[in-house]
Amino acid sequence: MRKKYVYLLFGLIILLVFSIGYFKNKSFYNKAPQVENGFIDLSDWDFNKDGNVKLDGRWEFYPNELLSPSEINNEVGLHKFYINTPGPWGNQIPNDVISDKGIGTYRVKIKINKSVLMYGIKTTHIRSANKIFVNGKEIGQRGDPKPSFEEGYFSDIQRNVACFKPEGDTLDIIIQVANLDYFSGGIIQSVFFGDYEKILDYYIIFIVLDIANILILGIFGMYYIGIYLKNIKQKKFLYIGSVCIIYAFISSMVNEKIFNKIFSFISYSEILKIKLALISLSIYIVLLLIRQYGNDFITRKKIKIAKYIIFTSIFTVLLMPMEFMELLENITDTINILICVFVAFSIVKAIYHKRYGELGKKGTILLLCGVIAALTQYWIFILYYCSIIRSNVIPFITYFILLLAVLVIILKQHINAYNKIQAINSDLISLDKLRNEFLISTSHEFKTPLHGIINIAQTILNKNDRNTTKVDENLAYIISTTTRLSSLVNDIIDFQSMQNEDLKVNKKVFDINGVVQAVFDILAYMRKNEEIQLINSVPIGEYYVYTDENRFKQILFNLIVNSLKYTENGFIKIKAEVAEKNYINITIEDTGIGIDKKYHDEIFERNIDIDKDVFNGIFPSGLGLSISKLLASRIGGELYLKWSEPDKGSIFVVKIPKANENSYVIRQEQDIENNITTLRSDEKLSANILCEPTETKNNGEKLKILLVDDDVCNIKVLQEIFYDSNYETLVAYNGVNALELVKKHKDISIVLLDVMMPGLSGYDVCKRIRKEYKLFELPILLLTVRSTPDDIALGFEAGANDFLTKPFNFMELKARVTTLQKMRIAVKEALKMETVFLQSQIRPHFLYNTLSVIVSLCYRDGKKAGELLGELSKYLRFAFDIDPYNSFISLKEEMSFVRSYVKLEKARFGERLEFEFDIDEECLQNTIPALVIQPLVENSIRHGLVKRISGGIVKISIKKSNDYIKIVIQDDGIGIDADKLNGLLDDSVSINSGLKNVNKRLINEYGQGIIIESKIGQGTTSTINIPLKLDI
Repeated sequence: MRKKYVYLLFGLIILLVFSIGYFKNKSFYNKAPQVENGFIDLSDWDFNKDGNVKLDGRWEFYPNELLSPSEINNEVGLHKFYINTPGPWGNQIPNDVISDKGIGTYRVKIKINKSVLMYGIKTTHIRSANKIFVNGKEIGQRGDPKPSFEEGYFSDIQRNVACFKPEGDTLDIIIQVANLDYFSGGIIQSVFFGDYEKILDYYIIFIVLDIANILILGIFGMYYIGIYLKNIKQKKFLYIGSVCIIYAFISSMVNEKIFNKIFSFISYSEILKIKLALISLSIYIVLLLIRQYGNDFITRKKIKIAKYIIFTSIFTVLLMPMEFMELLENITDTINILICVFVAFSIVKAIYHKRYGELGKKGTILLLCGVIAALTQYWIFILYYCSIIRSNVIPFITYFILLLAVLVIILKQHINAYNKIQAINSDLISLDKLRNEFLISTSHEFKTPLHGIINIAQTILNKNDRNTTKVDENLAYIISTTTRLSSLVNDIIDFQSMQNEDLKVNKKVFDINGVVQAVFDILAYMRKNEEIQLINSVPIGEYYVYTDENRFKQILFNLIVNSLKYTENGFIKIKAEVAEKNYINITIEDTGIGIDKKYHDEIFERNIDIDKDVFNGIFPSGLGLSISKLLASRIGGELYLKWSEPDKGSIFVVKIPKANENSYVIRQEQDIENNITTLRSDEKLSANILCEPTETKNNGEKLKILLVDDDVCNIKVLQEIFYDSNYETLVAYNGVNALELVKKHKDISIVLLDVMMPGLSGYDVCKRIRKEYKLFELPILLLTVRSTPDDIALGFEAGANDFLTKPFNFMELKARVTTLQKMRIAVKEALKMETVFLQSQIRPHFLYNTLSVIVSLCYRDGKKAGELLGELSKYLRFAFDIDPYNSFISLKEEMSFVRSYVKLEKARFGERLEFEFDIDEECLQNTIPALVIQPLVENSIRHGLVKRISGGIVKISIKKSNDYIKIVIQDDGIGIDADKLNGLLDDSVSINSGLKNVNKRLINEYGQGIIIESKIGQGTTSTINIPLKLDI
């Protein structure tokens, strides 16, 4: 998009330049008559329509004479020539008649019509002093044309604009010209004639354009020099600014000669010297500018040569007298043109050899166009001031092309620099993100063993009865953990060393078996259960390698740590075999979760995209694999993934140089006995480390606490913290196992859940548990190394009760667990008390209604009253058996209550009441809060049916629907209007207390209450949804 705007801007400026050039010259390229033998007929010329006229042609010329109008009319004794004007007189008249430095008089007669009231004349370049007469009257003068300096000659080549009224139909124009200080004289460029208003308009326009041109160049120059001085110390800005300012001064000395007007006290010869010096200086600065864009364009040596030549010419021009100006100007112009040609040739050569420097191909071509434009401009200006060509349009256009080329190059560089900065900025953001992730990951790797060491050591100090075996186990764990931490530090140090190319490798001959066994012994505690076998299939004393033993051990350590981390069961086996070309292949095979095929080529890259699921949904947090691959290469071997499939396992291969047979024969005999001794002692240590069970069961009543973490180290620390507490610990190493344990053990009191786990993260596990258990039913305490506000907010949104950052103090952990337990118990007690209160409101209400019915029957039907007393006795027996602190009963018992109540109501209202039951028998074993159906049946009877004379029917339906039991009580009574229905369950409305009590109990238990739908005259439907216990 930016390129599009650059090209558009470039095109508009070019169009503007050509438009100005056309505007400047359109009236002078008309088909005006030419001067012939000192006469031109313009009597038929319409100045208003056709514009002004260039008085070009053959003028009368009187050499060596400054003739007044009266003298010229008396032609006796005068030598008259006809010469082409404009043009120096020396090129047309023999030197023995007039020299280049001399005097002369020009004359032309113009036949006009009287349609113009005021005529004007404008000179362009007359060298060097002149005086103009029209019909005998002087109308303009520049300098003082005299035959000699002694008589008062001084030069002035500024343009002359004059006006006069026509007298008669013929104008006699006489121009006296004197040139005593330049090597050529005469009317060098055209004289314009026409309507004075138009002549003046063009003169003013040219003045304005010149001033605008000078100001633009000056502003650009100061702008770029300001950039250089302020903060960007790039010399190209200084050079560009300097060239712009120099060009501004040069422009002020040509065309309308603004400089000459302002500094009129400086002579023409001095101004000429200054102009030549500035042109040479500008070329030198342009050479320096081009040098900044590439050494291939101009070498330092060539710049130095050009410097000597240019500055020699500058000082020579400034110091030498005007007598030598012709020679100096010719030499200077030749030097400048040759330098421009040489630069253009150098750039063409660089393009041919495809050496573009920092500009690139397009920029270099554009630079070449600028140099060619400068060369063309310089050459055409020389031709213009020698009167070989009579238009300055081409120099004007080439000048702007040069300026545009430079500006476009700068603009292009700015755009490229901006894009580069944006790309670098984007890379820095990515690197910053990677750095943050790296720091988070490595800090997790550091914090995990560190906080384990701290807490294990603290538990040892706090125990009064220090069991020696237990202390030994904990100390062994600390040794293993610090070894793991040391390996991580070594990884980081080696990585930095490899980055700086200063990794030191100490090669020696050693037996592979001893290294493998040592690593297995250190990492045995990381097994997630005892069923994972660590198999060392490398025979003792058979496979010797020649490499750095510590680096090799580090590689094996990282590979086995990786396998242990992602292996839930099965084995990790290491074996060795001789490969071709004197190498030994050490194979590390595991039965872990495997790696997807599309990530096989990426697992050794340290800059893997964090969002990718490399290890079947798990990102390896450390640098282990990438550093191991680099280490293997540095010690003369190779590490690669031979095979891996998801859910099947992986096989890594480390290829190491085999030791020379002669070098290990003696070593072999020495190592066999040492390895056997070491193996026996290490086996005892390993056995001690691995004796810790995954589930701790002690005698007595204990609360169950579920510990969930993928790191065995963390699990052991948590088990130690709660070892002597009133807890029974359950262990899960991933989210799936945790959910299975929650489903299996309904009496878990609290869950300690790590956030960063393979597969299901801690957040996902938390969300799934919350689908089954409320916050107060099963508290969850999240444990993580990340404690940013976003992480904490995400944890609470997932349903966590509390948040604890690793590494934590074990006393703080126990305090938080105790607090959550007390909160859980207190909430449950409060809910039970509320349930007891609500039931106490329901029972008296029901008993009152029931006894009223029985009393009424005692006077009418004693037998029936006896039967009802039996039903009431049955109801009360069940009611008294309900534990108010555990007020759940089976649906079968609840329906027994309902049937007893229905019989009582049926006895009271007789045939006015009908009941239908549609009950799914398999639902009757499920439990629900006691006394929730009967109040709804009662509400249907009291407020729906008995208010209607004909009575009605109550339908009770209990069905299983997906993951809940749907209980529907429907009647065809009078219904409830919308306004009353909206406030029916509202606590602020003091009606239907029984219905509201049931609704509140259901909300407390299930999070949702009764759903009531009703239409006037059609009846009411009440629905209760009882959730089933689902798989999490």
